[in-house]
Amino acid sequence: MLENLLPALAEAGDFARALDLAEDLHVLDGSGLSPVRLATLHTRLAKVAHTAGRWSDGNRQIARAREVLAATPDESAAAAVDVTAAYLALDTPGSDRTQHAEKLARSAADTAERHGLPVVACQARELLATVARERDPEESAAMLGQALATAERHRLPLQRMYAATRLGGNDWLADGDTSGLLAAREEALRLGSVNIVHTVDGILVLDAVLSGRYDAARSAAAECLAVVRRLRLAPAVRYVLMSQAVLAAHHADRAAMERSLADFAEWDGAGSQEEPLGRGLARAFCALLEEDRGLAREELRQVLALEAGNPSTYHLSGTHGLVLLLDVLAGDADRARHEEITATAVARMRWNRQFVLLTDAVLLGREGAGDRAAAAVESALAVAEAYPLAQHLGLRLIADAAHQDGWGDPVGWLRRAEHYFHERDVQAVTGACRAGLRRLGASVHQHRTGTSGIPDRLRAQGVTVREFEVFRLLAERLSNKDIADRLFISPRTAEKHIASLVTKTGAANRADLCARSAALRDA
Repeated sequence: MLENLLPALAEAGDFARALDLAEDLHVLDGSGLSPVRLATLHTRLAKVAHTAGRWSDGNRQIARAREVLAATPDESAAAAVDVTAAYLALDTPGSDRTQHAEKLARSAADTAERHGLPVVACQARELLATVARERDPEESAAMLGQALATAERHRLPLQRMYAATRLGGNDWLADGDTSGLLAAREEALRLGSVNIVHTVDGILVLDAVLSGRYDAARSAAAECLAVVRRLRLAPAVRYVLMSQAVLAAHHADRAAMERSLADFAEWDGAGSQEEPLGRGLARAFCALLEEDRGLAREELRQVLALEAGNPSTYHLSGTHGLVLLLDVLAGDADRARHEEITATAVARMRWNRQFVLLTDAVLLGREGAGDRAAAAVESALAVAEAYPLAQHLGLRLIADAAHQDGWGDPVGWLRRAEHYFHERDVQAVTGACRAGLRRLGASVHQHRTGTSGIPDRLRAQGVTVREFEVFRLLAERLSNKDIADRLFISPRTAEKHIASLVTKTGAANRADLCARSAALRDA
C-alpha cells in the first residue's frame, strides 16, 4: 500500500501525510519485509521529499535505502535509488551538482535499459535532458522524445506528463512559446498532479512579467502563492516569490523587490536554483531602472559567483546575455568574449539572444560596420518584441555607443525608450533618455499626460509633474544633488522645485515635506 500511496500523496501535494509515514518505516525493520521492498519505500519517500523541496530529508532517505541494499545488492532497486538521488543532487547546493546528477542519471538509465525499467528510464532521461539543454538543445529534445515514447508505450501517464512539461519548458526558454506548458498543465489537472500544475503556474507568472503583462502576473502570483504556501511546496513557493521580486524590479520598486527576496530567503533560497534569477532578473534590472549600471554589473558578478558555486539549469539570470552587453559597453569585454558566449546553446535562448544581438551591434559599430550594426539592432528588436521592457531598456543602453561611433538611429531609439518609460513612470530612465537627447542636440518633447499620476490634493495645490517627481524622491530624504542625479537636472533646479513645493503644500519646512512624501508612499 505504501509503495503506491507515497507517490500519490506527493502528486496531490499532501507532503505532510507522506512524510509522517516515514516515522512508521522503522516498524518494518525486522518484519520479514525484503530489503528490496524496504529500499523501495525509502526511495519513494526520498522522491516525496524532493518534490517538497526538502533536500536534506530526501538525502537521508537515499542513504537509508543504500544501507538496506548493501547487504542484498539488487541492480533494479539500485537504479531507482540512483535516479531519485540524481534529482536530489541537482537541487542540493554544491559546485558539482550538475555533474554528479548527470553521472547518477546515466547509471540509472543504463541499468533501466538492461532490466526493462520504464519508469526509471523515463525519469533518468528527463533529468539528462535538463542537464543537456545547456550544451545541446537537440540532444535534450531527443532524450525527452525517448522518455515520451517510453511512457506512451508502457502506459505511464505521469511520466508522459513530466516529459511533456519539460518539452514545454524547453520551448519556452528557446522561443518564449508557452503553448507546450499550457498543454502539459491541462494534462496535469486531469491527472490531479498539483506539483506540475503549480510548477507550470510559476513559470507562467515569470513569463507574464517578462512579457509586460504585469496585472496578470500580479494576480496569478497571488493566487498561486496562496496555494503553494499552504501545501508547503517549497520549489514552487521560491519560484513565485522570485517572480514577484522580478515584477517589483521591473517597476523600479526596490522596497517591494527586497521584501519578496527576503521572503524567498526564508524558503531555503540560499543555494537554490532560483537564487541567481533573484539577482539577475530582479536586482540587476532594478539597478538598471535606477540608472545605476555599476550596481547592475556588481549584481551580475554576484550571479556569476553564485552559479560557479551552485550551477543552475534555469539559464535566465543574465550570465549569457545581459552581463555581456554591459561589459562590452563598459569596455571590459571584446569580440572574443562575444564569440565565446554566442558559441553556447544558452546564448541562443530567446531572452538571452536579444542582449547578445545588441552586443554584436555595439561591437560592429566600433569595428566600423555601421550598416551591419544597425541590422543587428533590428534583429534584436524582433527577438525582444516579446519582452517590451527589456526591448526599450536595450535601446536606452546602446544609444550612447551608437552616437559615439556614428551608426544607427540613437535619437529615434532614445525617443522610443523615453516614451515607454515615461508612460510607465520609471523616472530615472525617463530622465536619462531626456538628458541623452539633449546631449545629442535633439529636442525633448514635453508630455501632456502625467498629471493623472499626481494625487488629487497635490494637483489641486498646483503641483506640477516635475515637482511631483521631486516630491516622491523626498521620501528617501535625498540631498539636492542626489535628487538632481536621479532626475538628470541641476541641484539648483532641484532646490527651486523643493522651495515651490513647500510654498504650494504649506509644509513647515523641508523635513515636513519629506515626512509627507514618506506618508504618501507608505499609504
